[in-house]
Amino acid sequence: MSRVAEILNIANHIPPFPKVAMQVMRMLDDPRVQAKDLAAVIQYDSAITANILKTCNAAYFGLPRKVSSLDEALVLVGQNILKDIIIASSSARFYQGVAGNGYQLEQGELWRHSVATAIMAKSISPHFRGVDPGAAFTTGLLHDIGKRFLSSFVANDFQRIMDRTYVDGMAFIAAEHEILGMDHAELGGLILQKWDFSEEMIRAVQHHHDPYALDLEPLIALVAMANTLVISAGVGVGAGGLTGAMQGEGLKRFSISGADLERYLANLILEMERAEEMMALSN
Repeated sequence: MSRVAEILNIANHIPPFPKVAMQVMRMLDDPRVQAKDLAAVIQYDSAITANILKTCNAAYFGLPRKVSSLDEALVLVGQNILKDIIIASSSARFYQGVAGNGYQLEQGELWRHSVATAIMAKSISPHFRGVDPGAAFTTGLLHDIGKRFLSSFVANDFQRIMDRTYVDGMAFIAAEHEILGMDHAELGGLILQKWDFSEEMIRAVQHHHDPYALDLEPLIALVAMANTLVISAGVGVGAGGLTGAMQGEGLKRFSISGADLERYLANLILEMERAEEMMALSN
C-alpha cells in the first residue's frame, strides 16, 4: 500500500464528528428554535452535556453565575456562544493524548494552538466582511485537525522533512507534501468533508498555509492570518516554525493596522488565560 493510500485509509476510518453536535448546530441556524428543543437533542449525548456544562462555567464565557443544568445553560449563554461551546466540547476528543507528537508538539499543545487560533479568528473576524464569527471560531478550532492524524507519518519521515525544510529552504508544508504525498492541510480538508462541514470551511482549512491566502476568500484569509498570528505569539510553533510567510496586500485589504495586530496579540494572552478550562477539555 502506498503512503498516500495509507493516509487515505486512516482518513476513511476517522470517527464521525458527533451527530448530536452537528444536529444542534444546524438547529441553531434557525432563529425560531427554542432552548427546550435543543435540550431534547443534546440530553442524549452525556459527554457533550457534561462538557457543555463544564465549558459554560469557564471564565472565558463570562456567565454571571455558575450553571448546573442543561436548560439553564441554554437559556443563559445565547445561541452564538452555544455554537462555540458545542464545537469546542465536541472537537476536544480528537486532540487527546500525543496528538501533535510528530510535529514536535508536547501533549496538549496542538489543542492549545487550535483554541488560540479559534479565539484569534473570532477576534479579528469583524475586519472580514461576510464572515460569521461562529464560522471563524469553528474553522480556527479545526484548521490543524489534519496534524492529529498525519502525526505518526511525519514522525516516521521527520528527518527527511526537516532536511528539505531547514537545509533546502522549503516551506514545512511543502516538504510534508513532497515526502508523504499529502500535507496536513489537505488531509484536514478531507476530514471536514467527511464530517459534512461547509465547503467554505473546507477550503479555509485546505488553504490556511497558502502563501497567497490573504488574496483569497475572506474566511481563508482570516484563518491563515489567525494561524500566523498565533504562531508568532509562540503558541504551537512546533517543528515547522514560521517557515512559510504569507504574501499579498492582506492587511491593507482588510483595513488592519500594525497597532491592531499588537492589540490582538496582547489580547490573546489574556483570552488564553480565561480559556484554561476550555483547553483542559482534551485532557
